[in-house]
Amino acid sequence: MTAGPGAAGSAAPPHRAALAVLAGACGLFALLQLGVATLLPQIQEAFAVSGSEAAWVVTGHLLVGCVATPVVSRFGDLYGRRAVMLCVLAVVAVASVVSALTGSFTVLLVARLVQGVAGGLFPLCVGLLREGFPQRSLSGPSGLLSASFGTGGGVGIVLAGMFGGGLPAVRWLFAAAALLAVVLLVTGASVLPETPRRPATRIDIPGLLLLGTVSTCLLLALTRYGQEGLGSVTGAALLAAAAAGCALLLRVERRSPEPVLDMRLMSRRPLLCLNLVSLLTGLVMFQIGVLAPALVAAPRDTGYGLGAGGAVLTLVMLPMQLGALSGGLLSGWLRESGRLTARAVMGTSTALFAAGAVVFAVLPSGAGGLALGTALNGLATGLLGGAMAELLVQASPTGATAVTVGLNGVLRNLGGAFGVQVSSMVLAVSGGASSHPSATAYHALFTGSAVLALVAVGAAVLFPRSPAPRQDVPVPPGHTSRPIRPTT
Repeated sequence: MTAGPGAAGSAAPPHRAALAVLAGACGLFALLQLGVATLLPQIQEAFAVSGSEAAWVVTGHLLVGCVATPVVSRFGDLYGRRAVMLCVLAVVAVASVVSALTGSFTVLLVARLVQGVAGGLFPLCVGLLREGFPQRSLSGPSGLLSASFGTGGGVGIVLAGMFGGGLPAVRWLFAAAALLAVVLLVTGASVLPETPRRPATRIDIPGLLLLGTVSTCLLLALTRYGQEGLGSVTGAALLAAAAAGCALLLRVERRSPEPVLDMRLMSRRPLLCLNLVSLLTGLVMFQIGVLAPALVAAPRDTGYGLGAGGAVLTLVMLPMQLGALSGGLLSGWLRESGRLTARAVMGTSTALFAAGAVVFAVLPSGAGGLALGTALNGLATGLLGGAMAELLVQASPTGATAVTVGLNGVLRNLGGAFGVQVSSMVLAVSGGASSHPSATAYHALFTGSAVLALVAVGAAVLFPRSPAPRQDVPVPPGHTSRPIRPTT
């Protein structure tokens, strides 16, 4: 018996090929973020740059992602999420080819900035998931998207294990990213669903420019402090500029009809809790993702380093990606089966982030302790990803899902950028110009991560048990949504 047109979107089972493309896009997103972060020691060695300079390969990418995420989300509203996702994949493919072929650090950094548009992939995937799949199946597919983060991030680790240090691992990582982007582009063009277009949507250009300027000033200030010490005059001037820019940003956003930082939305208790969780866990996740490889690569005579190559790096970091993969699948199963609510899964994941940081802070340096810490961090990442997507959809007011998901992604990227740059600054200040960082510096960073993760636990606990119900987003007249076709 054939269902009527009005029931097609709710009765059709998910199209496996379309779901695979969305999962692959999230995997590509993780590869360009966590995968590259894992190879920072190799990038530093291959291009003969300092640790603080190499960190900008990740920090700059995340910073551009902060600005690109709301822009891409708005474009998805204006032109349809399917078309915008295909454009993003094409840009990422070209930038990845350039990254794989270049021998110049400057060119690599520019290509990484261009790859920052990939920050919009996750909110596009969430939007496509919500509008193209039945509501009842949201938990399972969102858990799969979260699990794909483990697969994507693991590629960088495997390549490091195969090629050890230097340029080959870096080249092959970006070659893998280019290949994956092309495959997703070709496949997605034929299987991804169309989504409603909302021509009235506007882009808050002044807000985005100010957000990017403020974030850049703060991150550059941290870099200058790392290079010149805590008495840096340039760092102080950049901090003052960031403070002035922040005040101007708040004023502009209050007057904007469609602000990128909607203070009214952000002040709602459910969204305030979710955004605080994403900001803090993003910081902890990237901090551990960057510091663990640094501990592996540090010489043994430092008293904490393992002085090891690719094989030990794989042993230490692969549990993080396996944890993310299993955590994402477990997150979907727990929520879909009703064993745990999305709120409970979020609370569990934040507690695991804290536990992972505590393991790094208290256990003696060794491959086993590092592997345990990264495994907890990865499991927390996987559990949180799917739950966060579901909670954002539940907590968003009518018509604001794309905005809230995009803003949450911005804060996660900001947290990651500050996590990487703060770590680089502390280690640089501790180590000086010619020596390695002290063990105390690492201990302080991991202790700080544990404290921030505990704050995230508190934010998760404060999330209301029953957020206010929301209505479906209305489709403007003359626009229709084509749901994902059922698998035959």
